[in-house]
Amino acid sequence: MAGWLPVHERSKYGVVIANFKDKGSQCLNLIIGETVHIMEENEDWYRGFNPKDRSKKGIFPKSYVLIKEAIITKTGTYDRITPKEPPIVQEITSVLREWGHIWKNQYMNSEANSEFENLKRMMLELIDYRRRIMSKKLTLDEMKEAKRKVTSKIDMGNALLGLDLVIRDEDGNILVPSTTSAISMYRQHVKATERIQTARQAVSARRKIKSKYSFNLYVNVKNFVCRIGEDSDVLMTLYDAKNSCFLSENYLIEWGPQGMPRDIKMLDNLRVLFTDLGSKDAQRERVYLICQVIRIGTMDMKDADTKKLTKGLRRAFGVAAMDVTDIMRSENEIDDDKQHFIPFLPCGDKESLDSAIKRALGGKEINHKSQGLWVTLRKLHGDIKQVREDFPHLLGSATTIARKMGFPEVILPSDVRNDLYVTINIGEFIRGAKTADKNVQVTMTVCNDDGKALPKVICVGGGSELLTEYRSVVYYHEDKPRWYETVKVSITIEEFYKSHLKFTFKHRSSSDNKDKGERPFEMAFVRLMQDNGTTLSDSIHNLLVYQIDSKKADTTNIYLNLPATKVDLERSGQLKETPYNKVKIHAGPLSINTKDSFSISTLVCSTKLTHNVDLMGLLKWREKTGTSGLKNYLLALMKVDGEEVVKFLQDVLDEQFSILMQNSEKDTYDYLVFDALIFIIGLIAERKYQQFSEVLNVYIKENFSATLAYKKLMTVLKSYVDKVQDRKNHDVLYKSMKALEYIFKFIIRSRSLFASLSSNQDQKEFEASLGELFESLTNMMKFKADNTLLVQGAALKYLPSTLSDLMTVCDKRELSNMLVRFIQTVPADRLTKQKMLCLNDIVHSDIFLDPDCRDILLPVMCENIKHLLERGFELDVCVVIMSDILEVLHVKDAGPTDKDITMLVLAVMRTVIQTVIHMNRNSPLIGNYVAVTIGMLRQMKETHYLQYVNNFPTNLDLLDFLMEILMVFRDLVDKNCYPSDWSDMVMMENSVILKSLRYFSHTIRDKFSTPFEYQLWNNFFHCAISFMTQKPLQLEQVSSSKRAKIVSEYKDMRRETGFEIRSMWFNLGHNKIQFVPSMVGPLLEMTLLSENELRKATIPIFFDMMQCEFTQSVGGKLKSIKGNFEEVEHEIITQLDILIEGGRGDTQYKDLFYKLMHGQCENHSTMREQGLVFVEIVKNLLQRLLEYRDVIDDENKENRMMCTVNLLNFYHDINRQEMYIRYLHKLCDLHLECDNYTEAANTLMLYAKLLKWSNETLPTMFVSDRHPNCRSHRSLKEVLYYDIIGYYDKGKMWERGIELCKELISQYEEETFDYNQLSKLLVRYKYIKVLPFQKCRIFSSACLVG
Repeated sequence: MAGWLPVHERSKYGVVIANFKDKGSQCLNLIIGETVHIMEENEDWYRGFNPKDRSKKGIFPKSYVLIKEAIITKTGTYDRITPKEPPIVQEITSVLREWGHIWKNQYMNSEANSEFENLKRMMLELIDYRRRIMSKKLTLDEMKEAKRKVTSKIDMGNALLGLDLVIRDEDGNILVPSTTSAISMYRQHVKATERIQTARQAVSARRKIKSKYSFNLYVNVKNFVCRIGEDSDVLMTLYDAKNSCFLSENYLIEWGPQGMPRDIKMLDNLRVLFTDLGSKDAQRERVYLICQVIRIGTMDMKDADTKKLTKGLRRAFGVAAMDVTDIMRSENEIDDDKQHFIPFLPCGDKESLDSAIKRALGGKEINHKSQGLWVTLRKLHGDIKQVREDFPHLLGSATTIARKMGFPEVILPSDVRNDLYVTINIGEFIRGAKTADKNVQVTMTVCNDDGKALPKVICVGGGSELLTEYRSVVYYHEDKPRWYETVKVSITIEEFYKSHLKFTFKHRSSSDNKDKGERPFEMAFVRLMQDNGTTLSDSIHNLLVYQIDSKKADTTNIYLNLPATKVDLERSGQLKETPYNKVKIHAGPLSINTKDSFSISTLVCSTKLTHNVDLMGLLKWREKTGTSGLKNYLLALMKVDGEEVVKFLQDVLDEQFSILMQNSEKDTYDYLVFDALIFIIGLIAERKYQQFSEVLNVYIKENFSATLAYKKLMTVLKSYVDKVQDRKNHDVLYKSMKALEYIFKFIIRSRSLFASLSSNQDQKEFEASLGELFESLTNMMKFKADNTLLVQGAALKYLPSTLSDLMTVCDKRELSNMLVRFIQTVPADRLTKQKMLCLNDIVHSDIFLDPDCRDILLPVMCENIKHLLERGFELDVCVVIMSDILEVLHVKDAGPTDKDITMLVLAVMRTVIQTVIHMNRNSPLIGNYVAVTIGMLRQMKETHYLQYVNNFPTNLDLLDFLMEILMVFRDLVDKNCYPSDWSDMVMMENSVILKSLRYFSHTIRDKFSTPFEYQLWNNFFHCAISFMTQKPLQLEQVSSSKRAKIVSEYKDMRRETGFEIRSMWFNLGHNKIQFVPSMVGPLLEMTLLSENELRKATIPIFFDMMQCEFTQSVGGKLKSIKGNFEEVEHEIITQLDILIEGGRGDTQYKDLFYKLMHGQCENHSTMREQGLVFVEIVKNLLQRLLEYRDVIDDENKENRMMCTVNLLNFYHDINRQEMYIRYLHKLCDLHLECDNYTEAANTLMLYAKLLKWSNETLPTMFVSDRHPNCRSHRSLKEVLYYDIIGYYDKGKMWERGIELCKELISQYEEETFDYNQLSKLLVRYKYIKVLPFQKCRIFSSACLVG
């Protein structure tokens, strides 16, 4: 075999793919799934170690591991090996290993079957996601979605298993504590906790981030069963039953006579998404999914095979309806694969589809004869863009979009529409010369001014091709047909101005020969634009019906000169003298027929056209009335519906500023324009139109050009502010305050444009005007009247939003000073919360990122915070402001922050610490206040600590502070305010506490050694030891991956703290004796921690304690040394017994303690003999205590008794009566558990023999916890005798009980003369005395003690 050779770096990391077990001492056992770090290779073998235990190295076959690429980094003496995989894959791998260990433990627990299966399912899901990610075949969107789902499952699984919370950023990446601020860590922990709680309540995490104002209804048609036999159109739409109107566009399914879609590609792809639905739709009383079936064929189905009949007629066949109100109202996303059956209701003879719908909604049971539709439905939250991102598998190319007829509740600027929805309502047509009523078909076309039809502009519904003409359903022999058929017209804006709708009415004959000879007998029309420049109104239009004389020559567009509606007829004045039924109108082949009627409804859904007269008047004010009607137009603008205004936002703003500039020398329209401007700004602030704020920003930045507008805007605003006491002015002033952000945007942009054109002319005048405006705002804050509260509160709320723009034209320091004056002007105890929220908004603004501005602003903030904290007011707002300040000071963009940290710490840290001390631990704010404390201490450097310490006027003040901070630290580690699974937050907190303890230890040594402050030093030691012994720092109790993570980030903080304690101890000098032996217990607890280096450093402290006591001066004038260390010895033995039994210590500790202490005592001239004896005692004691602890839970009680007896005898031999008594009680309890009553009595008898028959007060070591009222030897011995007699009785050792009774009788007769007790005892004595002769007994082979 060749020699061992180092492996290449590419081969240092391997994953075990098969179990390997070998009893050889040189072999390393492998478990499948674990990782190994490989050091050397030799032919078919590797040599390496498991990262869980680096000390154990061994060899293993190459075939048992799979080599993986890894990144090698040096960490001290070790190589840190990280797999060369995406971070999310590394996380999945780590999680699977950790969960796998738990899963194996669950397997051993037969009662945890459900938990076992759940964990198995989650692990398999993670394995599947890992496989898909590692395949590198996912798109960016798919990868993003997979990552989101993986992190969600990991977080949920960790929560269910009680593991640590994983903190992530918005993209799902794990946060690095070293680069993350304490405040961010706290806030992310809170978010993660809330996210998991939401997931536990089975609410989709995605639901939180989606728009709560819009949703969609996804419908998947699985099957349609209906015996038609001809082609048909199936129209699906949403219907409001209460208002009897359709809500959405149609979804058209073209169905074939074979019972499947005409386009075979649509089979299993009949999907539609009804979009743009909002909260108002969810609140509708009754909403139905309506399906209308229109047969396309002959007039009568019975004659369908007759070739002479007319074909291609659209005939009403039936409807289907499903109530979807509950689905619409559901708060959560409905994700239901359940198929719903919608029964089919055929139309009756001459029944219209509208009547059939109302009959279907009547509530009566439908005899559907197994005919109907099978559909699945899902409610999806968010706008269409969001749904496409979240559900790409649902919204494929085959999914049709059916929009709501009208705008959604939240209008998006990118949503450009120009749709006209036309509903053919009803008509009435006289029979005329015919023997029966006509079979009327309406044909609708969209024509231009030349009368030519526009091609492909009519849409029946989503999924259909565009049509040039639309033909209605034909109702057989119906003189008053009710169609209620809706189509959509989609044309360009240019075409809209020049187009009209043309309707022709034609009788359709059943016979094909007769039908070919039929011509349209009447027509109607209506223009899309009105004479005033507005669109057709959203209403019902009663159109005039014109009879067509087919014998006369057709003049294509002659009808355009005729009135189209009854309203047009009224406007022409013809109805003033002539009744409607006698009106005569002729034009070419057309003549009005007043006996017939026809109506339609229209709805314009356009982002570029309006039917509002007042809005159009403002936009066309130059062309119409000039300046004479401006006042009315501007006043009317503030009453126009918001939808109309936002559609023409840029045009309206252009006209407003045009009016302002064209009247620059006068102020005639200044106030009206200003009022209209704040109306528009207020409109955009509403939820429905908030998306248009970006449009307004773009307008100001790119399209706004009024260079002198700033002067007028500032003048009007100042005028309103100066009139704050005028009650009539309050409404407009309040709205102005709410619009401050955009008012100043317009002012600043206008000034910037003017300055660029005029080489910064009038700059001083502008600055003066701006200063005057700010001075007016500041003066407005002085008033104390109740009627000004609302306006002042609005000013505080909205002024900070102007700062980013003001910074571009103002000196930043001067602006900061103006802000300070504005804030400080607010009267004390008035609008306190609003003032603090204003300060918080300033913290979030760009001005606070500037160091010079912070110099001015931060003192004011600190002053207000301190004032409120001292009074206990607005604690929630104060902690948010301090958190945000610390966040700003943590970012790189904030510039130098040392000065700010100093200012903040000096101003509020002491107050924050006192707030934490007095705050209830159940308060929801406690975690945030602790995070603020930790954040300040973490961002402090050594210079900050020195400045802070030196800032105290006297040492007494400094002493008070140190006592407070140590109290807080100890309280935090003893009763942490954060949940146990907030590991990252707790570890960061601990690292900051350790850092602070180091700094404060220097302060204590330097300033409180002479004169010596015992309590402060004592508090430091106890705080530091409590810190070390807290559960989160016990690394040996956590998983190897968590341990590696903590050590790499923070090292082992116990070791660092132990070294600091050692340093502090040896700096005590002659004051050490004050801590002997009181500090023995805490220091023993520290040295028993499982950290070898810590033990080596701190165990010698006990020898130093022994020396202190040994050399302690005793006596009066002739002083001498004590010459022993009995107190230390006693305390060590007592505390070791308690701590070892509590689970501390191990064999390694015993050996190390003996080695170190033996060496120290061996080399000491005067203490050598006593010291070596003591060390041997401790060694033997530890041995017995460890043995006792190992068997304490052993099922074999004899082993437990044996170890207890060993300890009992040991304490007896070294004359430790208090420990001897302690273990006598334990042995007694063990005997009682085994029903060894005689031995229990014998054990207690050993205790009783230590007591005397006297009234002497019991020493502390003899006081019994079981008999706390016994305070003398006699009283305790008497009680013990009664217990012993009882046990002897149960153990049938009556002879021994009789002896004790005699001894007690003697005491009562001769010593205490207690005849009452004597009489009771004699009764018992008589009873026991006869028992040996009445009952048989069997002796056990139990170990005898007495």
